[in-house]
Amino acid sequence: MKANYRTIFTVGLLILIFQISAKQNFLLFHTIVELSSIVIAFAVFIVTWNTRKMLDNNYLYFVGIAYVFIGTLDLLHTITYPGMNIIPGTIFYTNQFWVATRFLEASAFIMGFWFLKRRKTLNGDITILSFCLVTTLIVLSILTWKIFPVCYIAGVGQTAFKIGAEYVIIAMLFFAGLLLYSSRISFTPTVFRFLALSLLFAVLSEFCFTLYVSIFSLPNELGHYAKLISFFLIYKANVETGFTNPTELIFKDLKDNEVKYRTLAENLPELIFRFDRAFKCLYANKALGEFLQHEREPYTGKKLSHMGFPKSFEDLLIKLLIEVKQSRVIHETNFDLKEANYAYSFSIQVIPEYGIDHHHGTYLIICHDITELKITEKRLHELNATKDKFFSIIAHDLRNPFTSLISFSEMIYKNVNRLSAEKIENFAMRMNDSARQAFTLLENLLHWSKMQTGVLKPDLEQLNAVELLNEIKYISSAIAMTKGVEINIEESSSGRILADKQMMDTVLRNILTNAIKFSYENSNIVLKAYDHQENVVFSVKDSGVGISKENIELLFRTDRNFSTTGTQHEKGTGLGLKLCREFVEISGGSIWLESEPGLGTTIYFTIPSVKN
Repeated sequence: MKANYRTIFTVGLLILIFQISAKQNFLLFHTIVELSSIVIAFAVFIVTWNTRKMLDNNYLYFVGIAYVFIGTLDLLHTITYPGMNIIPGTIFYTNQFWVATRFLEASAFIMGFWFLKRRKTLNGDITILSFCLVTTLIVLSILTWKIFPVCYIAGVGQTAFKIGAEYVIIAMLFFAGLLLYSSRISFTPTVFRFLALSLLFAVLSEFCFTLYVSIFSLPNELGHYAKLISFFLIYKANVETGFTNPTELIFKDLKDNEVKYRTLAENLPELIFRFDRAFKCLYANKALGEFLQHEREPYTGKKLSHMGFPKSFEDLLIKLLIEVKQSRVIHETNFDLKEANYAYSFSIQVIPEYGIDHHHGTYLIICHDITELKITEKRLHELNATKDKFFSIIAHDLRNPFTSLISFSEMIYKNVNRLSAEKIENFAMRMNDSARQAFTLLENLLHWSKMQTGVLKPDLEQLNAVELLNEIKYISSAIAMTKGVEINIEESSSGRILADKQMMDTVLRNILTNAIKFSYENSNIVLKAYDHQENVVFSVKDSGVGISKENIELLFRTDRNFSTTGTQHEKGTGLGLKLCREFVEISGGSIWLESEPGLGTTIYFTIPSVKN
């Protein structure tokens, strides 16, 4: 428990997210589970490709490359799922992509063993081109040529081909399991266990998909869980084990032959050197000379302190050697070297090598350059942060129309005996408007989700400032009316701006919602848009509670979550203005506010105007 608490916490959190999403909306559950497995598949490929020079196992190399194409087909399976409405058609493409992807995955598991037996290193470029060709043919056969057999019929269920294909895939996975067992000597025990369990959960996943009648049934849900676990175990085998214990993979075959060890170590890109108990250098490979920019200088016989390492790097190595000398166990750490002309990230291992008497030993140091891995990891964090922002936008923006629905429905059932038919009809019409707004917003967000994964990029188009203000006034009038707040438009610019429509709607909607939230009953809110130099300046002014100067800067800070309740104790998330700032800045504008406690607040933002 103590050693794996992070994994236990992560798994528990994922289970909670999956269960909540499954109860709320099966499409949301399916999308989250599939995106999780797709992220894992891409991570397997990224790290496998970046560590291909260290990876001496052709099977892990081949399977690692395959997963980027498996992830790509799974992405197509996700976006063609019923309800996504991204790729139109009457055929259930999602089931076809599922079968094709699982065939590709099972085939990769089997073909990998043929490459495992070859002594020659796998050619990564040819392998990628081959997978790319196969993947393209699969996509064309389903979406363009439409020659791929139908796998699901609405009202009937799975076709005979779909069920039969699942059993064929199960047989292929069992065959891969037999090959894995017969080749287990080629893997470390840990990697063998991960691969075996991954195949087992893949079989369970396929078996679940032979049982379900509806795509929303329990076997379908269980099948996705098993698939996600299978992908995670491949991740553990290809990524974590390959980095956490690299010496076990790289030097597994070198312990019996010192000459072979020296030949390989001399040509490795990692820094490899050995010290005696007095910390004198016994061996240093060629990479060390390149790193220190003294390629011809001999290091053998020099003390560590005289080898010319950067000061911070030298201090760390001495500290690690002392600790290993005292504890006699392997020490591992990561170190960022930012000194003078050096800018590296290293994964450092100090390994004690004791003789039979355990007294006269040496110390092997291996420094893996993980600079590219750090950059990749940072990129993955950025992608994950973008995903979190997107989900935050969905949660934040969907609240407004549903608040209106709740408010009007509450008015009706509390006053049903006192309301006239005309009044009820008016409320019903406004509830219908709010429902349509919610639908429109959700549809827009689904279209937005098709934007390229990574940083959010605006889809620029020419927009009329007056139309934007009128539209946001209409959308927000229902919420304002429940509070007796009147929204007026003054000094509307006749100019046009160059911006993303969805982003501008989100910015104005969030700012106006905040203005209503902090306005007193029966007060006014003024919307303006006027030309200033090469921009159009938008402003939203309320006469509400205002905000103190010391709290103004907290509203836009991403490292703080500042939120206060409204005049009727309305709660907020603290995300609205942060999202507004990011969307305004990514659109080439700026945002600021002016406020006095008790006198109200005015929020301004600029957007570049269209040049005549």
